[in-house]
Amino acid sequence: LPPLIALLSIDDRDLQEHAAAVLRNISVNTENDQMLVQEGALEPLIRLLSSPEKRVQEQVSGCLRNLSVSNSNKQRIASLGGIPPLIALLSSPHEEIQGQVAMVLQNLSKNVDNRYRMVEEGCLPPLIAL
Repeated sequence: LPPLIALLSIDDRDLQEHAAAVLRNISVNTENDQMLVQEGALEPLIRLLSSPEKRVQEQVSGCLRNLSVSNSNKQRIASLGGIPPLIALLSSPHEEIQGQVAMVLQNLSKNVDNRYRMVEEGCLPPLIAL
């Protein structure tokens, strides 16, 4: 996993997209969630939410959707600064990304602390606008 996760930090959007897609597929199996997090996948995934490339955003948000199902990852994603870029993507012109991000935020909101953080970060107006 480390070489695959390292590809997320290479300045090549195609590699980032493909690496995120593989991680997204791996993250479908909940047994892999903790392994991905332990190997350091969350930080680069959260950073790539701000990628200007739609395909990267879509793969990354899909991977985070899968990872955010885990209770332990809900808090980790928020504490690593994942909420602001997720909120920003609610305003994406691409419905696929909006849908993925809305599901990540729904998963994160199952943690009470995250609910307050999401409201403080301004999550409600863009959600209502959908």
